[in-house]
Amino acid sequence: MINLALSTVAWIFSGFETFKYVLIIFGFCVTILIKEVSAKNEYLFYYNNGISKIHLVLYAFIMNFIFSVAVILVINLILKLV
Repeated sequence: MINLALSTVAWIFSGFETFKYVLIIFGFCVTILIKEVSAKNEYLFYYNNGISKIHLVLYAFIMNFIFSVAVILVINLILKLV
């Protein structure tokens, strides 16, 4: 959610090209940073199930990348139709 909010602000002030990069890279990094600072001990569930923090972050990045590319493709399609 934070990722999308940061990306939307980038889109409003800088345009769609910046939105793409902020959505995929910067927003994800800020989200991970906020999680590390505010909810450091919430990884116990994943540790108990045998998932390391590195695997969790890598999986989250891959899912973020796939979601971001899908959103970018849909927005590109909408902008071409308008």
